[in-house]
Amino acid sequence: MTKKITIIGGGYAGTMLARELDQHADITLIEPREKWVHNVAMIRALARPELLDEIVIPYDGLLKNGKIIRGRVASIEGNIATLQDGFEIAGDMIVIATGSTYAAPFKMQGDDEAAFLTKAKQVINQIDKAKNIAIVGAGAVGSELAGELAFARPEKQVTLISADENLFPDYPAKLGRSMLRQLGELGVKVRLGERIANLKQTDAPFVPTKNKIKLSDGFPIDADLVIPVIGSKPVTDLLRALEDVTFDESGRAKVDGWLRPTANPDLFVVGDIASTGDTMTIVGLTRQVGWLKKALKAHLRGKRLEDINPYKPWSKPLILLPLGPDKGAGALPFGVTGPFSTSTIKGKKLFIPRYHREFDWKP
Repeated sequence: MTKKITIIGGGYAGTMLARELDQHADITLIEPREKWVHNVAMIRALARPELLDEIVIPYDGLLKNGKIIRGRVASIEGNIATLQDGFEIAGDMIVIATGSTYAAPFKMQGDDEAAFLTKAKQVINQIDKAKNIAIVGAGAVGSELAGELAFARPEKQVTLISADENLFPDYPAKLGRSMLRQLGELGVKVRLGERIANLKQTDAPFVPTKNKIKLSDGFPIDADLVIPVIGSKPVTDLLRALEDVTFDESGRAKVDGWLRPTANPDLFVVGDIASTGDTMTIVGLTRQVGWLKKALKAHLRGKRLEDINPYKPWSKPLILLPLGPDKGAGALPFGVTGPFSTSTIKGKKLFIPRYHREFDWKP
């Protein structure tokens, strides 16, 4: 009999795993939204709004054999997922892939893609009107956004503000130096080791009082628009309702070597919610999904999970950071990459054609 696998969450990790296992098990993907958003490309879409029509994609073509149930899981008991309306979905295995949240407009704040697009267009309108834009937070999203805006809208002054003394301090120093140099070439002003005094809000862009902000040292900056990009937060509500799950300092669920957060041998987590040592990036979750796909396929053939080599994260944190279509840098297994490799792998197309194919969709 074909085994049933329930996957909760239709973000990057959930859809990738569902598609990979669609030919090997009876897959049920539970997702409350009608459409998937390619959040990686949302950064560029703020500078190039025409991309919005290409990165909000229906789920309809994702699976050929399995089914997608639109709903939100309220609880998990054993191998049964119960939706908010009381409907129960039983499976032989459950994979939780509920992902993470982020400030608007980079990710949906609710389940309505129309509301998401409305908010995105509002922010784009704010960007159109602004002459001086301050981006607070110089992680991947903040740095990429600074580069995308400076490339596409060179008439605007972009200031990137980071509390860290160096860009990307958790990666090789060469990566931060390369990004700092290229941002400078694009005309971005970078303020390191600084914070905004009395940051008004962190969950969405805002217009500051009198079009000025002050840094923690009192230095004033002209800003018609402030865009906070402080970081991702894992969505772990379902896991927090389970008694024996523990969490790391960032709120991600601790797992054993086979991505299991509890004593239930058939319950797995993957992606941004899993504390594996991977960064919360596409590079990290792709490795997890690849391992889990192989492990579950072997398990479906009758192999004990404990006889499968446990999951190992990347030995070093990896990342790709485009700054517009032609610039950027990355940290990959073979070392720090420059503009050419970053552009070739990611920067030019941001994987948009790939996701059109994987969802069997044409804009």
